[in-house]
Amino acid sequence: MKRKGLKFGTVSLALMLSVSSLLGACSNDKKSESSPSASSPAANTETPAGNESSAASDLKPYEITWYLPQNVFPDAKLVQDAMSKITKEKINATLDIKLVDWGTYDQKMQAIAASGEKADLIFTSNWTNDYLTNVNKGAFLDVTDLLQQYGQDILKQVPPAAWDAAKVQGKLYAIINTQVLARTPGVLINKDYMDKYGYTADQFKSLADLTPFLEKVKAGDPDKYPFSLKGDVDIMNNYGSAMGLESFSSKNPGVVRIDDDATQVVNLYETQEFADLLKQMHEWYQKGIIRKDAATLKDVSSDELAGKYISSTFTVINPDSAASQAPKFGGGDATKVAAVEFSEPYMSTGSIIATMTAISRTSKDPARAMMFYNLMYSDPELFNLMSYGIEGTHYTKVSDDLIKKTDNAGYWVDSGWEYGNMFNSYRTSETQPKWYPAGPDKNAAAIPSKLLGFSFDPSNVKSELAQTASVVDEFYAGLITGIADPDTTLPKMNAKLKKAGLDRIISEMQSQIDAWKATK
Repeated sequence: MKRKGLKFGTVSLALMLSVSSLLGACSNDKKSESSPSASSPAANTETPAGNESSAASDLKPYEITWYLPQNVFPDAKLVQDAMSKITKEKINATLDIKLVDWGTYDQKMQAIAASGEKADLIFTSNWTNDYLTNVNKGAFLDVTDLLQQYGQDILKQVPPAAWDAAKVQGKLYAIINTQVLARTPGVLINKDYMDKYGYTADQFKSLADLTPFLEKVKAGDPDKYPFSLKGDVDIMNNYGSAMGLESFSSKNPGVVRIDDDATQVVNLYETQEFADLLKQMHEWYQKGIIRKDAATLKDVSSDELAGKYISSTFTVINPDSAASQAPKFGGGDATKVAAVEFSEPYMSTGSIIATMTAISRTSKDPARAMMFYNLMYSDPELFNLMSYGIEGTHYTKVSDDLIKKTDNAGYWVDSGWEYGNMFNSYRTSETQPKWYPAGPDKNAAAIPSKLLGFSFDPSNVKSELAQTASVVDEFYAGLITGIADPDTTLPKMNAKLKKAGLDRIISEMQSQIDAWKATK
């Protein structure tokens, strides 16, 4: 498969910001009518922005409930208590952080929204606890005014152009977590095996370029898996821009070509780009590069930690990828991990709204929730407590910004992209670059989508989307892991998609995009 990704030059952040006034959002009129007004915070919260510490004694005590998809750690309460000491002093609030297993998070959040249970901060995205769905059903508060009043440190950290991607009818219903907001598709490879078989990272410009190397691994190291892949990998999220395609959600078949000025919506599963990818996966499967049980695999972490995989699955390459993913190659040495990029970084609405934090309509003190979240951007100590736990218990300091995890640590979230300002994070490897300037520089180099700020409103085609999602579920794992022959399977899949209402989805998407463009 030839490289088809982005063909544009590097675009500076200044250019992105210059077009920010042209961006908007698209959704229906449904509002959170039962929610308290964002411009009228709870009566017991009157602290002006920037004065949290000096006025903390004037605030009534409050407990902030925060829901996150995450592993459960035995020392979580210990860490939360340490965080609460800081928040108690600054905004007279303590924390109740609910870490919910990844697999049950979406279901749990739906139940909370339906029951009206008290919650303050809730992780939301376009891949779990769907942002637009929650906005449309009134589960999240409009935080536009709250952000201006109590989130000034947040506003300083998020690129101004990015906010348009999160707007619904001109309003914000979630806070963008600061991280590398652009996506650079690629893979990670164990350098020991590249050296063994005489390859360097710069030789790999496309997936096809990997084939000779992976074949040698298969022949020379039969006890290893050359390429890591499972049936649930989100290809479009992690690799779409390398194919020159932009998607809107993982199970929506409608996509647009990045270089198409007309932004014509097409069926992903009828594009030559996606067919070529599937043919490559089918070839690799037949050659034994992809393991035979890939389609049904649920967890590969034990095999990764044992160093059985030579190349990662499709992933997004960030400045810290090699360092943070090094344990998946049988050790923690990032110098032995090569990051291979298949196209330039690309910033889309999807990449921005992939990690956000909303304030629930059931919050008893939305302003206090915003005050706390502002601290996750301005207070590195608080952020790093959340990420790595307590110094001397869960990690030791190597230098000012470099830490080493304690053996058998009872707490180690290490998911800074999920909350606050990730650029506040300690480094966990000497080979990991400092987030300043690496993170902002990556964002500045990103190519902005022509549709940055457009959000598809699925309200008119909910039934069709549900039906096409069932069809995708039926075929996806077999196709993406190479077990199914795309030449015979794709036509069957597309026929079922048509019967499930694909054409109506494509038409609705095109209509919304055209209407959005007409307002620019």
